[in-house]
Amino acid sequence: MAIILNKLFVILRLVLNRTLVVWPCLFLIMLNAQDAPTKDLDRKIYTGKIKSHEKRMGPFKINERGFTVILKLMKYQGASKGFDETVESFSIVDKEGEVHYQKSFDVEYGNGRFAESVGICAYALDSRGRKGFLYESGKLKEFISKGHSGVGLILYYGVTPSAPSSGVSCQVFTLKGEHLVPLFAPLTVYGRIYELPHGSNPNALRLFDGNTMKFGIWTGWFEVIVPVKVLDRLRVVPLHYYSTFGYNAFDVIVERRHSEEETFVRFFNHPEVSSIPQHVIIKKDTKVKFLWGYARVSIESGGAECVISIDEMPWLKVRIDGKEGFVRDAEDLLALGIHPAG
Repeated sequence: MAIILNKLFVILRLVLNRTLVVWPCLFLIMLNAQDAPTKDLDRKIYTGKIKSHEKRMGPFKINERGFTVILKLMKYQGASKGFDETVESFSIVDKEGEVHYQKSFDVEYGNGRFAESVGICAYALDSRGRKGFLYESGKLKEFISKGHSGVGLILYYGVTPSAPSSGVSCQVFTLKGEHLVPLFAPLTVYGRIYELPHGSNPNALRLFDGNTMKFGIWTGWFEVIVPVKVLDRLRVVPLHYYSTFGYNAFDVIVERRHSEEETFVRFFNHPEVSSIPQHVIIKKDTKVKFLWGYARVSIESGGAECVISIDEMPWLKVRIDGKEGFVRDAEDLLALGIHPAG
């Protein structure tokens, strides 16, 4: 009798345990079944307002060959300006239709708009009268171009929304053999990219002297202007190739507010914290001129992008009433009338 009761107890426990497992599962299935129509409806509402279309830029003439940039765009009908269109993907093709490069972007949307909008501009890099480079036997060979044919293609990437001095990117492509390839991953700077001069036609630009582009790196207090060679390799070019105490000199853009109160700054003879500074009085009529920024600039590659940045706060070389020296600390920058900004 005891054996029979034990078997009945085991069977009853199994039934109860299965019931406890089954009912929650059934409850979750019912909830998902109720949510499914809602999610499908939301998806239909969004996708009903989003239309896809195509935009072509070019053709761009690079070493006598034509290339076109094809953008796959998504348009959100009724969305506010700046959030109503974004690039979903793009490709670079030659006149025969062969794809030389392509890339896609993650697209997020909701609340009646795209979460962010990606935009792309493309230009040929005009070579007339400029030094250029060609790949030969696995190496870049320098030459002086006499024609109007471009030596490369440059793409600018923009994202909305973006705060002032937030990240902006560009990427340069050139021919390697028969294929158009990127020389580097998208190069990002937290600041701005200086506009290149116009080339021989409306869809072409020219590099600055020395085959360089100029990037304005925002330090939080002022802007450091950094030239970078982009055709042969990514290489930072210091001002006049001048260095001191392990820092390179660069042009700067500084905004100063004149103070009504008399104050002083700690003025260093060298960009070195171990040196002993002098105290220089700053009056209302004191003449102040900002000369250069001394910084260590690097370009780091993470695979998906390259970032040009400054590893620490630069030294600012200043001329105060004819006397030259260096400042860096926040209290001295504030004393000179320089204020931080985002």
